[in-house]
Amino acid sequence: MINNEKQQFKEMLDTLFEIYNRRHADQNLLRVWWQMLEKYPMKIVSQSFNKWTSENNKCPTPHDIIVFCRSKNQELIAAQQPKLAKPKPMSKENREKISKKIQELVGNMTRKQL
Repeated sequence: MINNEKQQFKEMLDTLFEIYNRRHADQNLLRVWWQMLEKYPMKIVSQSFNKWTSENNKCPTPHDIIVFCRSKNQELIAAQQPKLAKPKPMSKENREKISKKIQELVGNMTRKQL
């Protein structure tokens, strides 16, 4: 997250605390949450807050949200990796040619052992 997202983050945290009937975070608690989560993009933090509230009935700790952020961050990294093209199926002619060559090599190996 970046500094100009602090207000949005504060509002999200306030909303999260309201959902769980907790009083809003004071400046020190807000600073702790920010320092723990600032390395993640706002989108991932927001998704993690949403995921937490849909799956849990207790107020999260920063660690709880970090666990979700890490998994979301890994998903994002994986999605950005280039996709490898699927290999084209080998033609029947090529399969037969390779099969014949393997049989010849195996035959040569067994003759040399005798």
